[in-house]
Amino acid sequence: SVARQAGVPRHPAGAQLSQLTLNPPWTPVFLLETVTLTCQGSGTPGPTRWYLGGQLWRQSESNHLDDTRDRPVSVSYQCQSPSSGLSPPITVSFSNDWLVLQVPARPLLEGDALPLRCRG
Repeated sequence: SVARQAGVPRHPAGAQLSQLTLNPPWTPVFLLETVTLTCQGSGTPGPTRWYLGGQLWRQSESNHLDDTRDRPVSVSYQCQSPSSGLSPPITVSFSNDWLVLQVPARPLLEGDALPLRCRG
């Protein structure tokens, strides 16, 4: 039998996946910087489920959620809109460095341009 991580729902093959976006769309971000997560799905009314590290974290009526961290950590976010499948994960690192080289938090495909941003 295949072990399954508790809290992560299965979704039928071919189901529309929820789309998770971040603002700012970069990683790493600074400690105490707010990251706004937005989950887009089928548009069916109902609660949005938010996952942190593969485990159910929160459920809300809004498709927006803010998160802030006060210590260095790497966080993997996912979301699920009503009647849509679980979004692919997006990982964001929270850094206490005074200067960071940022890359897009979204997954990149081979051949995609890789924008870099230096922030202090």
